[in-house]
Amino acid sequence: MSDDQNAFLPINKEIEVAEGVFVRRRELIYKGVASIGLLGFASILNNLQAYAQTTPSGLTSFNDFLKEANPLTKSLIEDTSTGGQDRYLHALASHASKIESVPEPVSWNDSTQSFKPGTFIGFTPGGENFTVLQWRLEPNTEIRLHRHDYGNVVTVGLNGEANVRNFELVGDDVDYSPGKTIKVKKTVDQQLTRGSVNLVSLDKNYIHGFRAGPDGAHGIDITTRIKPKPDHGTPYLGVSDKAEDEFRQIYEAEWQE
Repeated sequence: MSDDQNAFLPINKEIEVAEGVFVRRRELIYKGVASIGLLGFASILNNLQAYAQTTPSGLTSFNDFLKEANPLTKSLIEDTSTGGQDRYLHALASHASKIESVPEPVSWNDSTQSFKPGTFIGFTPGGENFTVLQWRLEPNTEIRLHRHDYGNVVTVGLNGEANVRNFELVGDDVDYSPGKTIKVKKTVDQQLTRGSVNLVSLDKNYIHGFRAGPDGAHGIDITTRIKPKPDHGTPYLGVSDKAEDEFRQIYEAEWQE
């Protein structure tokens, strides 16, 4: 291969500088323009134009997500340490956040996780190591704060907007007796919109709840069971409106039925 040919190799080459962020090597185009003539330069322009027309939008289909996520999670699921769960959740979230849309579930069912009607869940098959549950919240409805104690979760926003709060226990008391006063720390308070994610591990952010905005909200929970399901039902949590310690975000709370 000649030196001129070597000079033009990087024209259509991308370099990934961060997750999902690419830059194109352009400097060598200019170094070689004088030696290739107008026809060669026109060819380069045509290649660049074709590249621009085929550059993906960054979104992926649900089926393509499954093709990526199933083998990925299989390779990471065994490490259930705090760090292992972090790696698993972030890797899964990097693919899940690009999902363009999810097939409509066979049926929408009452979530049973709200005091009022208007919150629904539906199962979407395809995960080998995880379960995909869609959730749909009508305007201004709420999924109560609840604890995940046997599986971790990647939540992804698809449409609308919801406020998501995450808490952790202060101390190691895991007695879920209703009415018992405990202390919790708020760790996350975010607006979940299309493509944004919220992560729950068994060691971090493991209590979460959702409140839909005026346009409602739609998203998915990708749940991976890493411990046997306990005998008790879902532990719901009621939290005081006012922080006991504003700086540390410590609140008084109690378990609810």
